[in-house]
Amino acid sequence: MRTVLTVVAGVLALLCLGGVATAVVWYNRASTPDRSTPDVAVINYLQATLVSRDPNRAGLFTCEGAVPSVDEFAADVAGRERELGVSFSINIEDVAVTETAGADATVVAVIRRSAAIDGIHQSLTDTWRFELNDRDGWRVCAGSRIS
Repeated sequence: MRTVLTVVAGVLALLCLGGVATAVVWYNRASTPDRSTPDVAVINYLQATLVSRDPNRAGLFTCEGAVPSVDEFAADVAGRERELGVSFSINIEDVAVTETAGADATVVAVIRRSAAIDGIHQSLTDTWRFELNDRDGWRVCAGSRIS
């Protein structure tokens, strides 16, 4: 009887450890930001910076903290929203990797700001170029408006 209880306890312990290991793996997959490709990293970075306005989340997608040009753009958008009394809808469009060389990549994206101002739907677009580096996942190192 003692042998049976020891075997059952051992099997239950192994099942519990396996369950804990599975939970840890699932949690890591769910909580790790997706930096698998340059274009995905740019989209996630822009979503965090311009849509969610979450600098902590945005920092997960950058090389060394903030990207000043994008932060200035986000501050300008927020200022225009306050000035006009509207909320802009931000869309990230036409994201394309234009160049990849080893651990470096260049991505071009169009950022569209839309709002209804005085009952008239208006939209502005800006094309941006982002420089990325693969540092345990792709990260945005620089960004500049090109039109």
